[in-house]
Amino acid sequence: MIVVIIGISTFFFFRGHSLAAPSDQTEEPQQNPVIRSIIFLVLGAMALGAGLVGYFIVILTGCLTFNYNRPVWNSVKAKKYLVNIVVVVGLSLGLGFMLSAVIGPVLAGLGMPPTQANLLPVLAVLIGFQLMQLWVLIWSPLEKRTIVKRLGAMGITPEQLRDATLVGLSNPASGTVKRFAAIEEDVGALWVTPDRLAYRGDTEQFDLAREHIVDIERRADNRSTSVLAGIAHPILHVRLADGTVRQIRLHVEGFWTLGQKRHAMDGLAYTIQNWYEGKVYA
Repeated sequence: MIVVIIGISTFFFFRGHSLAAPSDQTEEPQQNPVIRSIIFLVLGAMALGAGLVGYFIVILTGCLTFNYNRPVWNSVKAKKYLVNIVVVVGLSLGLGFMLSAVIGPVLAGLGMPPTQANLLPVLAVLIGFQLMQLWVLIWSPLEKRTIVKRLGAMGITPEQLRDATLVGLSNPASGTVKRFAAIEEDVGALWVTPDRLAYRGDTEQFDLAREHIVDIERRADNRSTSVLAGIAHPILHVRLADGTVRQIRLHVEGFWTLGQKRHAMDGLAYTIQNWYEGKVYA
């Protein structure tokens, strides 16, 4: 992912340099750097403002979700995929243009062609923002709000959620298509009680006693950025009524960074393992 981001940005950077190269010895009139900086500042402020407004609208409205009396997660994660592009581009371009207004004239004064001098800060912010998102999970408030609002519509109170862990469910054997927009196939809350694991989610609810669970393992998802933090997901091997075994991979939700997510995942895995072995579970 890092190689692709830097590779594409480098391509556009040098492409801009080749387009900016004069075809003859005639020099084109240069725009006043002060005017150019003012234009970039105005454009940057507009793009940054639009990105911030869009971000808070998405969070506060649950990604434009207004009815939680029916399943919402599939709709939310599809819309999140689209708004993520718009919001992130707006924020990145806004900061990039504002940075270019300050640094662009300096780079041009050092001998860099004006097109490159103006483009380099923008590309640097775009790359930086994408790399930051590998670790900082800017949509964690949306995940938490979606779970709380959906379960609230199902009659589960905030007081009950204090004893639960917000989680997502996925199938370790699922293909790439299933990962579109988000790997979680369902989101909800998990309670560890003395005699069962109780899950209530957007589309699925279950109660698992110890005898329902064949095995519990921890495994990293090598196709996910979660491996950057060394996260190993708990996977429940559950025997169904027809005798088949279903694998349920757990994801903790609502955390801002991969580091926080790793810590919470370790805690959840430790609690579930102790519960399964009949030890202290809380």
